[in-house]
This record gives sequence, C-alpha cells and structure tokens, in this order.
Amino acid sequence: MKRAELLEINVSKRDLIDGLMTGIDVISAFTEDVTRMTATELAEKIQISRSAARRYLLTLVHRGFAATDGRNFWLTPKVLSLGGAYLDSARLPRAIMPFLQRLTLQLHESTNYAVLVGDDVVYISRVNAPQVLTTGFDPGTRLPAYTSTAGRVLLSALPDAELSAYLDRVNLVAFTHLTVTSKNVLREELMLIRANGYATTENQFEIGFRGISVPLNNRRGQLIGALSVSMLTSSCTLAEAASRCIPALQGTANSLMLWV
Repeated sequence: MKRAELLEINVSKRDLIDGLMTGIDVISAFTEDVTRMTATELAEKIQISRSAARRYLLTLVHRGFAATDGRNFWLTPKVLSLGGAYLDSARLPRAIMPFLQRLTLQLHESTNYAVLVGDDVVYISRVNAPQVLTTGFDPGTRLPAYTSTAGRVLLSALPDAELSAYLDRVNLVAFTHLTVTSKNVLREELMLIRANGYATTENQFEIGFRGISVPLNNRRGQLIGALSVSMLTSSCTLAEAASRCIPALQGTANSLMLWV
C-alpha cells in the first residue's frame, strides 16, 4: 500500500502569518482532558504571554467560538463549523458517502471512512445502521490509532522507519482491560494486518464493540484512508463477521478506486 503523497511547498517564514498560526494553537490547546483554561494556563501551555493569550481568547469569544465566565474560557459548538467547512468543501467525503450508504444497506452495520492524522485516527464520514443501538464514531471523532481497526490498518501501511518511530514515542494507554499495551504485540499485529490486507479489533477502545477495516487506495494505488464496519461483539462471532464483512469492504474499496 503506497500512501498518497501531498505536494510539499517550501514556504518562506515571511510568507507565514504568525497570528493565524498562534490562533490555531489556541484552539488546539483545548482537549478532552483540558476543556477549560484561564489566560495564564493557556499562555503556559502554548508559550505566549498572558496578555496575548487573553486577547486571543477574547477574540474567540467575540466571534462566538469560545465562552467565558470572566476567568475561565472554553470552546463553543461553533468551532465545529470549522471542521464542517472541510466536509462541505472536500470532494472525497462527498464521493465516499454513497458507497458507505450501499455498504450499510448491504451489511446492516454502521460504516466509516477514516484517515490518519499524526498518531491519531480521525473519522471523516459515517453511515449509521438502522438499529436502535448504533455503533461507530461520529465525523470528527479522534482516537489513538492503536485502539481503532481503521487506525491499525493505516499504521500497518507506514514505512518501517516511520512505524518504528511511532512505536518508540507512543504511550499505549489501556482503555479497557483488553487493550493491547505491549509494543511488541502491537507490532506483530500490525505486521499481520500488513500481510493480510485487513484488520479486526474487539474491545480495544470500549468493551462490547468490534471493528473490521480495509485500506482505501486511489486509482494510483496510493493509500488515502480506511473503510470500516462497526458492530457489537454480541451480534455474531468474529469469524462470522469477518467472512461477511471483509469481502464487502474490499469490494467497496475496489469500486471506490475508480472514483478517487
């Protein structure tokens, strides 16, 4: 699997807008673990002055992207519109949706399209199964790549040097008692995924959930993401799920190659 290569442009520092770069850092500083911050805390986190941090935060409040109680600041749902702009403007998520819809109709399971961003997997598109209890991840969901079947497919495609660097730096946190936390075991599983061309996971991020995923290549053979099926482990055995879903996922990926 060859990864899609982005055009690299050598940009002079004088062509960069420092304020925009810092503004992105300000928004990115808010995480699942740090949902509220004072100007002082933000300044320490992204290494800017307190007065600058306060001005950036107040600008976000003024534009509706943040709120404050006078001391603490937090992001508002309006920030989601920034990600929505990508989904509205990007061709690829729109092209993939009809294929996911057909795949969900065929398998009666939730389906997803995801990409690797840094050490995380980000879910871009999703179609829910027509069930009372749906499984899968909403668009924009970001997970540690090793906990996700899509993330493992994408990690397995990394060149050996990049994969080794990833394993050296990643901290394998146990989200369940079954999460793989041994780097040697994870490497072995990734090598098996690379050889097989698909991945299956169970109970890695949340107990009771299973994922099955295959790589998605474009017509030039470059890896551009992963297609996945999400389901409850109680719905059937892993062997039954794999025999039913893997051919359907691979067929969908092959069809999509003509469009992306």
